[in-house]
Amino acid sequence: MASKRKAAAMASTVPDEPVDPADELMFLCLGGGNEVGRSCHIIQYKGKTVMLDAGQHPAYDGLAALPFFDDFDLSTVDVLLISHFHIDHAASLPYVLAKTNFRGRVFMTHPTKAIYKWLIQDSVRVGNTSSNPTTQLVYTEQDHLNTFPQIEAIDYHTTHTISSIRITPYPAGHVLGAAMFLIEIAGLNIFFTGDYSREQDRHLVSAEVPRGVKIDVLITESTYGVASHVPRVEREQALMKSITSILNRGGRVLMPVFALGRAQELLLILDEYWAKHGDFQKFPIYYASNLARKCMLVYQTYVGAMNDNIKRLFRERMAEAEASGDGAGKGGPWDFKFIRSLKNIDRFDDVGGCVMLASPGMLQNGVSRELLERWAPSEKNGVIITGYSVEGTMAKQIMQEPDQIQSVMSRNMGGARRGPGGDAEKVMIPRRCTVQEYSFAAHVDGVENREFIEEVAAPVVILVHGEVHNMMRLKSKLLSLNANKTSKVKVFSPRNCEELRIPFKQDKTAKVVGRLASIPPPLSDAMDTSVHEPQLVTGVLVQNDFKMSLMAPEDLREYAGLTTTTIACKQRFRLSAAGIDLIKWALEGTFGTIEELPAAPPAGFVKELPDDSVKSEDVDMLKDESPNDVVASYLVMGCVTVRYHKSGEVELEWEGNMLNDGIADSVLFVLMNVESSPAAVKRSSNKHPHSHGPPPRSPPPSPAQPPRQPLPRRPPRPPHDVPRSPIRRRQRHAHPASPRLDAAPASGGAAQEAPQGRDERRRDERRRGRRHRCVHGRVRGRGRAAARAAAGRAGAPAPAGDTGAGHRDPRGQDGGNGVAGGLGGGVQEQGAERSGEGGGGEGGRGDGAALGVSEVLPR
Repeated sequence: MASKRKAAAMASTVPDEPVDPADELMFLCLGGGNEVGRSCHIIQYKGKTVMLDAGQHPAYDGLAALPFFDDFDLSTVDVLLISHFHIDHAASLPYVLAKTNFRGRVFMTHPTKAIYKWLIQDSVRVGNTSSNPTTQLVYTEQDHLNTFPQIEAIDYHTTHTISSIRITPYPAGHVLGAAMFLIEIAGLNIFFTGDYSREQDRHLVSAEVPRGVKIDVLITESTYGVASHVPRVEREQALMKSITSILNRGGRVLMPVFALGRAQELLLILDEYWAKHGDFQKFPIYYASNLARKCMLVYQTYVGAMNDNIKRLFRERMAEAEASGDGAGKGGPWDFKFIRSLKNIDRFDDVGGCVMLASPGMLQNGVSRELLERWAPSEKNGVIITGYSVEGTMAKQIMQEPDQIQSVMSRNMGGARRGPGGDAEKVMIPRRCTVQEYSFAAHVDGVENREFIEEVAAPVVILVHGEVHNMMRLKSKLLSLNANKTSKVKVFSPRNCEELRIPFKQDKTAKVVGRLASIPPPLSDAMDTSVHEPQLVTGVLVQNDFKMSLMAPEDLREYAGLTTTTIACKQRFRLSAAGIDLIKWALEGTFGTIEELPAAPPAGFVKELPDDSVKSEDVDMLKDESPNDVVASYLVMGCVTVRYHKSGEVELEWEGNMLNDGIADSVLFVLMNVESSPAAVKRSSNKHPHSHGPPPRSPPPSPAQPPRQPLPRRPPRPPHDVPRSPIRRRQRHAHPASPRLDAAPASGGAAQEAPQGRDERRRDERRRGRRHRCVHGRVRGRGRAAARAAAGRAGAPAPAGDTGAGHRDPRGQDGGNGVAGGLGGGVQEQGAERSGEGGGGEGGRGDGAALGVSEVLPR
């Protein structure tokens, strides 16, 4: 249950309301998520993108050491900020600038840029002697030198704006030039700590919290989780005791360090201790690094960026140099008395005890790895780890005190070369030297980190740069502090390539400028509204770099630097039926009161038209028209002008925009609809003479033409046995060509169609193309008269009792009686097949027995 409660507390809350994607902050770890190494983070907000750091993983080689750049489009990055010059934070920058589609700007502090140049150059050279023979360099030394001019250097506490992104660096206290960055995007303040330290040491200032700034998002390291450092004085005493014990037993001390950073702090401690203890001055202290002499010049140059202790030592050394009259103190505090620089290990006389500070600090290769393999078999020697050890490196492995270590560096003719690469051919070296760890890494511990987070008081905290176990412990500790807070802090620890989206709802404020500023703003309900009536302010909302301004369209050129264009739209068509009165009535009925304008168009209207805006024939047509041609002119909704000409043409004119276009479409629809209205049809009708008397008689037939045979009279219809019922019948009947036409009716007697009539009927159907189609035929009329007419057309009389069943048309019309022996029966059969209904119509009462069995269904 405890684990479930902890998981529920650590789960981020899901917002109840939908959030606009533009108001979401996107955070993505390309490296440094739940790990230490290859730090690289992406921040995206309001269409702006910032990349934080671009390092390499010290435990991997080649492309595997790079961040996951393939998971993000680097061409969208506006700004890349490098916090400090360490390998795990800056080593992949040449790859980004030379091998990717990155097109943004790069910023770092002045000391960082100066040291970065030499540090990366040395890293490329050391990579050529990597312990892995299959290692492929991701960039060359020339790539590094070619991209170096693209880097821009900035100072602490200076604000710079790039693409509407405001950045301000603050001292981080980690190494010389290390910076924490305050990033402001559209009013959202994001604070990125990078690697930082709040401990007072001998040469660096501690990290500071921005004053007077409300931080919305804090991105901080979690290297040590919740672990606490031993007090600084105790650590220094324990370190010196361990070093002196190794020297007293005749051994050598190996201290793997980074070339720059903590090495300078350790050199200050050793030089100070040697100055106070003369009995140890016989043991030399070496600083073995190819960059030692070059980078010490940078430390001497940027003394002003260090703390008061260094500034005091600098003044004392300069005073001693002036008093002695020589240049012995020209190096200031970095002119060590008991430290010797060792540029090449070939010049090292490995005799007797000594203290060796060698790079790199992770013991992967280089001078420190070569000395480790040389000194590890002797139990007199000792290795002292003073920095943070990354998982997968030799520095982390040797802290477990293994019995053997792999040999990857061997000496031949004074040069370094790779050892055997196959697993079966590994050369193992026994480890008998002592291994001790004293953390002098300039990272905050758990207590310092938690106090810093509480002091910043950001509502959102994102943890990076930490192993997963340390990070989760710190996250759990921070979430447990929410119990005593009214506003809960959201804590996130995303993994690599895990996209994190955090919503931020902010009020949008627009500044009223120009002539709109003279309009008094609307008063609130609490104020007296009798003095000034609130007035609605309308204008154009202009956004420029997250700043919005409301202004009148006439002020766009002055305050926004924009030009305005008016689009005049016209539509001409002819109404042949509707008159001006009907048009006015229809417009008033739809849009309410309309404004009546002068009939004549404005003077010089045609002259104002540009030559290339309309066709030549249109211009000629407008010129030929007289101003007096317009009968009436109306203004609809204050934006659409309707002009009616004598010729019946109607002209619509309006200024093109979204609202006016919709109103013009509505006016056009009303006018086209009124054209087909009954009133317009009556108005357009023409009078013609006609008579309601009987038609004139036809002349008598000529002798050559035989007289027309009169229709035989139909015998009286027998009474129907079945009374009419308010139900309808669905009859099953055959195709007109089916032999079931010969079926006997229910009234008795065979209803056999005459062959002559049947042949004539089939010929008639073929002539009309309806042989195999069910035709909805109807015999209209009042029963007997219609039947006689049908029988006459068939050419055969209908016998009594052969009356077919009537049918009801699907449209509600009643069919008459069909005659089974003639065309009437055929029409009845076809009509019944299409309608699917039986039952007698108004003029027919047949039972339909000749067409098959009836199916009675309710209405």
